[in-house]
Amino acid sequence: MAVRVLALISISVLVLGGLFLLLRPAPPDTSPGERSFDLEIRDNGMSPEEISVHEGDRVTLNITAERPVEIHVHGYDLEEEVEPGKDTEILFEAELTGRFPMEVPNRGPRYGGGAWGPGRGAALER
Repeated sequence: MAVRVLALISISVLVLGGLFLLLRPAPPDTSPGERSFDLEIRDNGMSPEEISVHEGDRVTLNITAERPVEIHVHGYDLEEEVEPGKDTEILFEAELTGRFPMEVPNRGPRYGGGAWGPGRGAALER
């Protein structure tokens, strides 16, 4: 009787262990890649409010605005003029870690921030 219970427990452990190995989720792919985002500045806000990237990603921000603005990405010291009706592109490699705001200097609200870091995404948030 004890042998039978022990055999049943051993088989159950093997079956459950095999199922765990077969059904576990794959780890997320965090290898550097190309990331592109369409950002719109309208009504003193940015849409989408947040984006995420990983360290090492090549990032393209395609920006449109309803009025002329100069956008500044802190930490990367990137500045670009954005004209109404025209797409403006900002390209960079996410190599710094942290959270970096985007704003229109001396003209209005801070539109977002970003966080680039190992194992965590980056966010351009409002």
